[in-house]
Amino acid sequence: MTVSERRPRGDGRRHAVGDGLWRIVAAAPAVLGSSLLTLASVPLGPWAALFPLVWVASAAVLLTRVGERIAVRGAYRFGRPSAVQAVVLQPAWATALRMTGTAAGDVELYVQAARVPNAYAAGGRSVAVTSRAVEDCKSGRLSENQLVAVLVHELGHHASGATRPMLLVSWLAAPWRVARNLLIALASVLAGRQSQRGAMVAVVVGLAVAVTRTLHQGQWMVGGVLVFLGLAVVLCPLADAAISRRAEFVADRFAADHGLALQLAAALGAMDDGQPAASGRLRLLLASHPTSERRIRALLAANTASRV
Repeated sequence: MTVSERRPRGDGRRHAVGDGLWRIVAAAPAVLGSSLLTLASVPLGPWAALFPLVWVASAAVLLTRVGERIAVRGAYRFGRPSAVQAVVLQPAWATALRMTGTAAGDVELYVQAARVPNAYAAGGRSVAVTSRAVEDCKSGRLSENQLVAVLVHELGHHASGATRPMLLVSWLAAPWRVARNLLIALASVLAGRQSQRGAMVAVVVGLAVAVTRTLHQGQWMVGGVLVFLGLAVVLCPLADAAISRRAEFVADRFAADHGLALQLAAALGAMDDGQPAASGRLRLLLASHPTSERRIRALLAANTASRV
């Protein structure tokens, strides 16, 4: 490596901690909705009453190393690198760990089978790259320095512990999200529209009609619950996506503070080459990542500022 090692700035850590807290806040309505759904199973019988206990106990397991391993392998299809993949990844991974001061046993490296080059940070101790990214590095399309920058970016997500509670939050919010997706799918069918915008419009209109009827009948508490559900369905995904986009900029800055701004910018360009960019206002608002163009501009600006 020819890049210089730099100490990351403290404001990146504060932003990451804040992003982690805001993501928990954004997920709180979904967790509450899941709790209500699981508690609704209690009157169905003694076996159904065990579901809330199993649900909570399973969530606690996700905080352990073994639980995280099971979760990332089952939910995200992460797997151990093969012998050939390990030969390609190990030099860059060792450099990324050394540059960030991360102990080798603190974070585990995985490979996800995918045709698109990408990388991920999950839970409190998991980083993964796609099999396509490994192939691109092996063929020279992605240089070792660029792969190091990508891995440091992912370690940046872990640096403050902001990603640690997200597996837990995702599990606790799962029943609500399943119910929400079923509701949106049903609304899409009833509305005769296949687009996400059409489904969202149908849900909003349906809730507005239900709220109006309940308020007209004097059922203020029911109306308030429906308003809460409507706001949660529409606003929580938007808030979570916005916080996630901000977290990407924070992790980019983490890599830039380690002297890898240009390498990460080049990696983003190489990994994004040929992929269609997100279009449409709703798609951009629901996107978990900023566009590569915005990230590259921010990285180049950070590199210029570091030279001043």
